[in-house]
Amino acid sequence: MASLVVVAGASVPAVVTPAAAVEPARSACDWVPDVLPLPEYAFHGRVTAGAGEWLAGVAGIDGSNEAVRWRAGEVEPLGPAFGLDTAVTAVNEDGVVVGTATDQEGAQHAFRHQDGHYERLPESGGSSTALDINARGDVVGHDGGRLVVWPATGPPRFLDTPPGEAPYGRAAIDDDGTVAARTGHVAAGALRWRAYAWTPAGERVSLPPADVQDLRHGRIVGVTGDPAVVTAAASWGTDRDLRAYLGGAAAVALNDDGVVVGEGRNGEPLAWTGVLPTPLPTPAGHTPGSVTAVNSTEAAGFAYPEDGDGAAPVRWRCR
Repeated sequence: MASLVVVAGASVPAVVTPAAAVEPARSACDWVPDVLPLPEYAFHGRVTAGAGEWLAGVAGIDGSNEAVRWRAGEVEPLGPAFGLDTAVTAVNEDGVVVGTATDQEGAQHAFRHQDGHYERLPESGGSSTALDINARGDVVGHDGGRLVVWPATGPPRFLDTPPGEAPYGRAAIDDDGTVAARTGHVAAGALRWRAYAWTPAGERVSLPPADVQDLRHGRIVGVTGDPAVVTAAASWGTDRDLRAYLGGAAAVALNDDGVVVGEGRNGEPLAWTGVLPTPLPTPAGHTPGSVTAVNSTEAAGFAYPEDGDGAAPVRWRCR
């Protein structure tokens, strides 16, 4: 697998090119939606992650959620992590699920679910969040206010951030162990974005200022621009150029084939498989929601039933 190649300390050219340069245009694709099943006791659910054949997310009742995963449209309840309210943030090709459980005092605790049971990831700061997992099972997240990698085996390792900056939002980890994340710092009274990559050896290198969302095969997708003014869906490649996805306000996930999903200027779910965005239609009997994930063959997210409360998990298949 290709790793993210960057040059420490180099400035990033402010050149934005169309996303057509990322992937060649593909033939037309009709994305067909359907609502995924929930456990019989659940009233609402959302897909929040995807990889390989898997989709993963949450389902629940009365405001409390537990983890679920889907394969080939079939649902598998995983239960609540440690009996607590559960959020799922990522799944890998082996179906290993990671996320965060919130206890009765409001503290968050990172978990990994594999081999039929939950594992609490070690934390030193009293709280932690798991944000992404790669194919070999390495997890990236936050331990207190620090960026951390929990390897599939071995002790956690912390990634350094510049003085005065702290990790914010999502972090992503590639299969070779490269990490990308956004940090925040205050300048002129406003919170500003910075983004960095950490090589498997732990070297920190700068990226275009942006909000990182996903990282696969050395390609990052996310949001670029000034959040106080305007943002755009974009990606960054190994040659450090910044490329925009036409019509997009945010890119949230990509798969191994370069299919990207995200939202348009009005919040509408979109997919990019070439030059132009393709709208992801709303299932019948529902109102629009969001696309949040993509696996090898499906985009996924949620929509809102017209005759019910909460959200319903949705997938879109390319026909």
